Amino acid sequence: MSPPFRMPLTVRFGECDPAGVVYYPRYFDWFHRTMEEWFGQCLGHPYHQVLQELGFPSVHAEADYKAPCRMGEQVVVELVVQKLGRASTTLGLRVLGPDGGVRATGKVVIVVIQMDPGGPDHFKLRGLPPWLREAMARFLVDGPPDA
Repeated sequence: MSPPFRMPLTVRFGECDPAGVVYYPRYFDWFHRTMEEWFGQCLGHPYHQVLQELGFPSVHAEADYKAPCRMGEQVVVELVVQKLGRASTTLGLRVLGPDGGVRATGKVVIVVIQMDPGGPDHFKLRGLPPWLREAMARFLVDGPPDA
């Protein structure tokens, strides 16, 4: 297994609520941005190119918030694969603060669909292609990320 994919982020003004902390749905945006970067940096295919043939809608998403993230902080989002199914992948995610402490954890289940606008298989569920399964398997862990 490879180590978790790590994506650094700087908390921006527009991601914060009036209390000065990251507004809770922004974590889901961070999770998706991390997945997109993971495709290009670790799976060998930039996300925007893969979308020409395949789509990856989320069918389940959850998050637990442990401590707030604040504007200007440098945080890191970590991504691992918790489960590889025939046509689905369960991603485990953690947001770490500047001190390395866990600020939030999440789980997102994505499925693979065919992208063929105008074709009969457009948006139909399909299995993970072997090249993608092999690349994702390098990030497979036995359990959820440490909380």
